[in-house]
Amino acid sequence: MKMKIKQFTFATLLCFAMNATAQDNLTKVVGQIRDYEYFANGQIALLATDMKTGEVIAELNPDMSVIPASNTKLFSTAAALELYGPDFKYQTKLFYTGKIDKSGVLYGNVIIKGDGDPTLGSKFFYDSENFNYNAKFVKAVQDAGIRRISGNVIGDCSAYAKEMTPTTWSWEDIGNYYGAVPNGLTVHDNYTTLHFKTGKDGTTAVFTGSDPEIKDLKMEVYAVASQNVTRESTNVFGKTFQNQKYIEGFVPQNRTDVTVRTIIPDPALFAASQLLDSLNSNGVQVLGQALSRLDSSKFVAHDTAKTLICTLESPTLFEIIQQTNYYSINLYAEHCLSLVGLKQLKTTSVNSACWALMSFWKNKGMDTRGMSINDGCGLSHYNIVTPRQLCFLLTYMHNTSPYYKSFNESLTMCGGKGTMAGMCAGTRAVNNARGKSGTIRRVKSYSGYVTTRSGRELAFSIIINNFTCSSTDTRFMMEKYIAALADYNK
Repeated sequence: MKMKIKQFTFATLLCFAMNATAQDNLTKVVGQIRDYEYFANGQIALLATDMKTGEVIAELNPDMSVIPASNTKLFSTAAALELYGPDFKYQTKLFYTGKIDKSGVLYGNVIIKGDGDPTLGSKFFYDSENFNYNAKFVKAVQDAGIRRISGNVIGDCSAYAKEMTPTTWSWEDIGNYYGAVPNGLTVHDNYTTLHFKTGKDGTTAVFTGSDPEIKDLKMEVYAVASQNVTRESTNVFGKTFQNQKYIEGFVPQNRTDVTVRTIIPDPALFAASQLLDSLNSNGVQVLGQALSRLDSSKFVAHDTAKTLICTLESPTLFEIIQQTNYYSINLYAEHCLSLVGLKQLKTTSVNSACWALMSFWKNKGMDTRGMSINDGCGLSHYNIVTPRQLCFLLTYMHNTSPYYKSFNESLTMCGGKGTMAGMCAGTRAVNNARGKSGTIRRVKSYSGYVTTRSGRELAFSIIINNFTCSSTDTRFMMEKYIAALADYNK
């Protein structure tokens, strides 16, 4: 009997010691983050809560409004999922107007009617039927018996507002590929790759073309070859619908091909031009020209007597959101924001859609005081949210949403795929903690789910603004926090 009592007492004490050690380690890590010298002039906000009991496991300034970077995508993707469901698909339709005579001449126009599908020709869906959308459109025209088109090929992007660039985006971001904005007829992720040839150190790079080719694209090149760089370090300037682009910065010297990505000025016009060229090269003569909805003097969006000849469906919204959160795709997240605006207010106006997004979460019970959302992806430095708001969202999706499985599967896992794949190596967080990362200049954030050693399911968020060390060093400190949560044993 005495032996059994001693064994039970030892096991109990060991358990208490392990619990205390795990708890002390979490407290220690939060203290290290709070006291880290390179965070002294910044803002630190974190929270971790038990999603079953609501108990706070760790906190530091949980109600501080901070810039969330790409953690903003959690708000837009979760709301889109709630409003449309994971099986929603966009549809892009090809019509012709007028009549086809016996010889195959179409006396009318061919119209590509977009409804906001972001996946046409997207590199993130190279194995979907939408990747080769242009070839399918050519075949549809041929199958309709059309051999000549007397009118125009028109890209109709009227499903979305003309101006889709958030007003709070930085000028240095607008023009670069990651600053591509939604369009009613988005194609090729709304960016093209610029090619440059470089000479010796100090000489200006030479623009040699774009892929895909953008007609009438004009480049002012102030990018200089340098012996001190091994990869391009440039910015491209120029907003949507401007064919004139300006590039500055540094590129490696003596290279036959240096590539830089920039936005397609008018995606709908590009899609129309691409189809027109392909029709001509495949034996269907087009007598008119390529136009987009923007050319209002030549095109009325609501053309009469349209005949549908092709419909392309996108991958499911779940698949789109999964790619959005796995790889932090700004363009896709902005399309999710547009979905929220359309459903709630029947508009894609960015400001209205942002208001609708905040209202959506407020109506779900979130305390939105201190929140300001100005885009769907987190590129705006004007976005501010709190860790408590992020933990509310995560807990709501876990406990209440019928689409939790889809939402959870869109999050990147430590040790898995996506932007958090390489984090927390050698800890219990690997194949456990999953969430969304966020990074813009002087901002780092991670929010998601983690299961503790004792089996408790936590929602967590940690956001640090205005650190003075490197982004990598900041991530290292934040990894310690996530790993400590995974190791928590109380």
